[in-house]
Amino acid sequence: MTAICALLFASANATSAGQSEYYRSSNGVLRMKHSPVLGINIPITVWINGALEGAFAKGHVFERSLAPGRHTIYASRPSRPSQSYYGTLDVQPGGSYSFVVKCTPNQVYLVPVIQVN
Repeated sequence: MTAICALLFASANATSAGQSEYYRSSNGVLRMKHSPVLGINIPITVWINGALEGAFAKGHVFERSLAPGRHTIYASRPSRPSQSYYGTLDVQPGGSYSFVVKCTPNQVYLVPVIQVN
């Protein structure tokens, strides 16, 4: 029993140390969330610097750590490349960049926000 408690305690300390390292890094953080009025079956695919970074749907937050500097951001609805968002983001060390993804019938766009919950 004591050995199991010691093992759990040791793994808990290692986990929290890893998380604090992530947040103290000099990288910035990019976050995106669906607009509350955007349909549930509308996934958004995200490309950063030409590389596919993932996709997310309503109820999920897309989050990536980015090195300081200029990055290209491309966000699109699958099978609708003409309705995509394309822009640049200048990341500062330790900066946090949060956006709500909105769509019109003809365009995907990102609206900056102070915080994404």
